[in-house]
Amino acid sequence: MKNLFYSTLILAFFASCANKEPKLEKENAIATCFKAMDYKYETLLTKADIAKHIAIDEESYKMEISSTKGEYGSCTYEWKSNRPDLEMELLGQIIKYADVNRVELNMLTFYSKSELELYSQSSALSLFDQTYKKLSQEEYNQLLTNLEKEYANNPAGLATAKGFLDQRMQFAYRVQENLGDRAYWKWHEEHGIELVVLTGMVHFTIEAKVAATEGPALDAAVKFAQEVLAKCN
Repeated sequence: MKNLFYSTLILAFFASCANKEPKLEKENAIATCFKAMDYKYETLLTKADIAKHIAIDEESYKMEISSTKGEYGSCTYEWKSNRPDLEMELLGQIIKYADVNRVELNMLTFYSKSELELYSQSSALSLFDQTYKKLSQEEYNQLLTNLEKEYANNPAGLATAKGFLDQRMQFAYRVQENLGDRAYWKWHEEHGIELVVLTGMVHFTIEAKVAATEGPALDAAVKFAQEVLAKCN
């Protein structure tokens, strides 16, 4: 009976490892593919990709590639919209400015095993969820404990990180189903949709204002994200 018990445990262990191997291989393949793109955001999401889903005004169209390389780089596409101008108050005066169509890909980021360990997470998915889902007070306390470990010898850094964590408690992202391994989004009247997408150990952000309301803007942003995902899936 004892031998049977241990045999069952061993079989369960190897079955678990076998189930994890294809997932790890896929995650590694996705990460390798995105890394090979070398942060060329303009290649990951092209003008042609966008034009498949929404009309672009050629006369006003412009593309801007950030001079910053890497995770904090970006590629932005802009063109004239048919929406009325936006307004803002500055020094007591109302300033009008164009509400242009805008699509930006940025924040291509790779999770690492050490990062998962630092934040006591078993997977990229759990860390991604922890970053964007609504936090409970218990989760906030755990994150603060992790930050205190990370910035043990850096009081100024801890104060800054805690400030970001306090802001994080105010996040109002919503889940977008059936996109990558997980996706979250939020809407801002002026800036439009912010959509963050996880695939494997990689995540990226799409910011898009191509409609006056969140529904059509979100639909378009999801299609743009699918174009990016298709490059490495």
